[in-house]
Amino acid sequence: MTGNHPEPRRIAVFHQGCVPVYRRGFFEHLSRMSANRYTVFHGAPPSNISLQAAKPPFAFENVGLNNRELKIGGSIAVWQPAVWRYLTGGYDGLIVGHEFKFLSSLVMVACSRVLRRPVIWWGFGYRKAYGSWQGGGGPGLKDRLAIWAADRLARFGDGYLAYTEKGRDHLLSIGMAEDRIQVVRNTIDVEEQVKLAQAVADVPDREIRAEFGLKPDSTVFLYVGRLVPRKRVDLLIDFAKRFPDVGGKPVEVLVVGDGEEMPKLREQASGTDNVHFTGAIDPSDIRIAKAMKVACAVVIPGYLGLAINHAFAHARPVVTQKHDFHSPEIEYLTEDYDALLIGGDEEAFCEGLAAFAASPDEQARLAANAGKTRESLRIGQMVEAFDGFVSRIVPAPGGAR
Repeated sequence: MTGNHPEPRRIAVFHQGCVPVYRRGFFEHLSRMSANRYTVFHGAPPSNISLQAAKPPFAFENVGLNNRELKIGGSIAVWQPAVWRYLTGGYDGLIVGHEFKFLSSLVMVACSRVLRRPVIWWGFGYRKAYGSWQGGGGPGLKDRLAIWAADRLARFGDGYLAYTEKGRDHLLSIGMAEDRIQVVRNTIDVEEQVKLAQAVADVPDREIRAEFGLKPDSTVFLYVGRLVPRKRVDLLIDFAKRFPDVGGKPVEVLVVGDGEEMPKLREQASGTDNVHFTGAIDPSDIRIAKAMKVACAVVIPGYLGLAINHAFAHARPVVTQKHDFHSPEIEYLTEDYDALLIGGDEEAFCEGLAAFAASPDEQARLAANAGKTRESLRIGQMVEAFDGFVSRIVPAPGGAR
């Protein structure tokens, strides 16, 4: 105790190996709102995933690390050189991502059990067979073993911060106690995005369109995210080439992002004048808000995650394919209310998107509802759920364990 004020809990956070750009706002809000003291350990993102890391300095307590990668067969494992620092740093608890690739995290979890320090997992709550999805088949032996192991690893912790309700339901189904699970409703800094939208509200559309090289009267579909195969940006470009105009209006696609697929996608779009690439733009850049303002929807044909929150923050509906391998945030949208989920094959997707382009009334209806949905995705709500659960699971310094 210091005077009449209890000492804060000291919590070490090892999650995703880095600070993704979309997670920076969460940690900033957490450091301001919580009486607990969180230290975020971070390095470069693993090279086999498409995360874009935020750049320091950060406005929250953090420790930079030189992550080291090990190739094990066709997979990559990561060692973060912070085990001794965690063990000797006087931490009261550990929050760690529910992943196998971070070998150092597994060591810290095992040591925490010996030291009787609470361990809280943070993740989906389940594991999906993404490899099988991308290969076009059912779960193989490797996926089935990984799912089995992930379920047992989850029960090894003292608590679980699940992204969404589906994660909680799965954890309950494998035997975790309900009072050891907290749904945080994973989100981005929606407040920041709303302010950006307000900042461009009075900027004329014609001015924004000229900035991005768009036609004055076109229907604009926006893609925002990393350019990686499972996002299926190629399908959006295919649509743009097949439907350069709908209902007498030009159709254009604005692609915001960068990644390994960029050269391939540029080549695919060559010879067209209705596909525009901006390169990567930081989410805090006002140009994102400008792009959202002139777009009628955010379209991500393949794997969809926090882009849902990003779109809803700007009152823009989401269009995607209907399948079972989206990220947990797919639970936030409601089909035919604030989003369009198109079933069937690639042909059906293009036809469905064309029908949506031909209906300004439908675009306006879904956009209005998207603006309503964003109110349940505010980052302050996530911080309160996260921090309140940690305070319940991790005893205060000097308390009974």
